[in-house]
Amino acid sequence: MAAPSDRQVALRFGQLTGGFWRGASAGRAWFWSLLLAAAIILSVFANVTVNRWNGWFFDALEKRDSESAMIAMAVFPVLVLIVAGLGVVILVSRETFQVHWRQWVTARLADSWVGQRRFFRLSLSGYEPANPEYRIADDVRWATEPVVDFAIGLLSAVITIITFIEILWQIGGALTLRSGDAAIVIPAYLVLAAIVYAILVSLLVTIVGRRLPSLIAARNEGEARLRFSLMRIRDHGETIALARTEAGERRAVAHTYDGLVGRWLAMIRQRGRLTWITNGSGALVPVVPLLLAAPKYLSGEMSLGGVVQVAAAFVAVQNAFNWLLDNFMRIAEWLAAARRVNELADALERVDVEPPGEHLTISPSRDGLFGLDEVTLIDRDGRTLVADISCSVPPGATLHVSGELGLGKAALVQAVAGLWPWGRGAIMLPSGAFVTAVPQKLHLSEGSLRAVLETGRALPQDELESALRRYGLSALAPLLDESRDWDKELATGDRQRLALARAELEHPDVILLDEATSAFDTDAALELLGELRAARPDAIIIAFGQGAGFAEAATHRLLLKRAGGVVRMAQRHPASDSATLPGSVPAHVEPAE
Repeated sequence: MAAPSDRQVALRFGQLTGGFWRGASAGRAWFWSLLLAAAIILSVFANVTVNRWNGWFFDALEKRDSESAMIAMAVFPVLVLIVAGLGVVILVSRETFQVHWRQWVTARLADSWVGQRRFFRLSLSGYEPANPEYRIADDVRWATEPVVDFAIGLLSAVITIITFIEILWQIGGALTLRSGDAAIVIPAYLVLAAIVYAILVSLLVTIVGRRLPSLIAARNEGEARLRFSLMRIRDHGETIALARTEAGERRAVAHTYDGLVGRWLAMIRQRGRLTWITNGSGALVPVVPLLLAAPKYLSGEMSLGGVVQVAAAFVAVQNAFNWLLDNFMRIAEWLAAARRVNELADALERVDVEPPGEHLTISPSRDGLFGLDEVTLIDRDGRTLVADISCSVPPGATLHVSGELGLGKAALVQAVAGLWPWGRGAIMLPSGAFVTAVPQKLHLSEGSLRAVLETGRALPQDELESALRRYGLSALAPLLDESRDWDKELATGDRQRLALARAELEHPDVILLDEATSAFDTDAALELLGELRAARPDAIIIAFGQGAGFAEAATHRLLLKRAGGVVRMAQRHPASDSATLPGSVPAHVEPAE
């Protein structure tokens, strides 16, 4: 699929972020937008007034009119105060607007990414853009802040061109060139000169810098890859250190950085070519109007004040016309950032679209049973992981899924949790059932334990403390509101106890245990599982893998076996009337003491 053009990128970004001016944020957005626009317009007219003051003051000096010069000097501080005040208003309104707009866009993307577990579904989809977290944290800023500056510059440029061209036209007038008896009159020659000069420079910039946006995008992508490589080492530091695989990680980082250096050098070379034009133009702009005005000054057709005034007006008009030149680098960077933001937004929208072809269905079951009906799971490349799994268990049952699971275990867990879209067959859940999964290693965000346990709703203090006590975490009860990096402070066993307590507090109807008791011996695991069962007597518990106590706590068993890389049922017999699974033996669960 061809990459979108720069115009398509800009239109898509406008569509994505334009909601800031609608809905709940509209009042704030329009207030700061209009305040900023008004300040810019007034600022341009203030600059025109300063330009006219220059003509007044230098004409007074040329005529040695001390009275007019003194009046002009007395007026000047007032002009400075007005210009400075408008500058403050522009600064405050611009940056405040930028902060609020970025806040809105970031919240929209972050909510979309985190909501409905899209961050995980996107990682499974195969079309997740690289480093979505970087796009939300940094690219949104790089894509929103410059737009405000561009709007300011463009509005200021348009008003400046209109107002200062009038000055060039009035004061510069026409230029008469004589050759013998022939005379050539060039009307508004300073205006024409400014326009021709700006067009030539803009064309050169566009031609020389046309590859810059793609080079900047490649550089930003390389920076994101380097950050990801370094974060990967930090996240897996213990495993890398114990296995002594740091040499391979170092080579991987070096390879990533070598690629980044190549991208940087390509961009630097392109910027070097562009700098020839920008620096050359910057040196010429102040001189060109003086050279053009010199003949009329020397002939007495223009006063010294007029020369100063048209020179300043020419520079102002030229800078306005060269808005593209002055902002070409920033426009290229903005397009690269906007493209990355658009890619993430498009991927998040795409992940909600029903997957094409065969896909699993999740539907309400009869009689409140949990069931798998000829479930086959495939990965996004079409490779079969799990084939033809069928079973059913009643409320209050504990199903132990064991055997040679391989990659099929993660796929099964994710399918039942509603995250795995690829395959065929049906997963049947009790009507309105809430499914929760207890992983082997619970991720704990930096913050309070209360935030970990309160999953979407506030819970009474005594209920939280009681849950912690039941799962052997009484020592953590007084620390519920302390903000710490609990991911590092809690041992694996305590994390698994906390995960079970959290699962109970969610009041689920179906509980998926993914090696959730691996840190315990059998007796301790059975005690914890007994607490969970006592708290949720009618819940269906599905225990995957060889976690401690799973086999002993099971009332139903499903034995799976890998054959040719595909996980299948070890036996295929119809379930009995009591819903016991094929080949299963009811397990006796000792009551928790």
